[in-house]
Amino acid sequence: MEDKATLADIFDFTFTKFVTPIVVKIAFIVMLVFAALTWLMMIFAGFANGVGGGFVGLIFGGLVFVLMVLGYRIMFELVMVIFAIKKNTDRIS
Repeated sequence: MEDKATLADIFDFTFTKFVTPIVVKIAFIVMLVFAALTWLMMIFAGFANGVGGGFVGLIFGGLVFVLMVLGYRIMFELVMVIFAIKKNTDRIS
């Protein structure tokens, strides 16, 4: 897979170079931050309703965080598998 993507690659209408593998790495980081912020909001909202709600938010939010990260990881890995299939079929041709 490619290591760099330039602005010219983004607007390349021949699609000779793929930018998606680079974008996937950045998008996964953004989704990790989003999942962590979701967990923090669940904790703060829980503690705003009381100590018991805070602990529920802490535990349930942790479960939601793990499921979100797992779901995003699977989705992004599927995208990368498609690019690996393309790369391997290009070698066969």
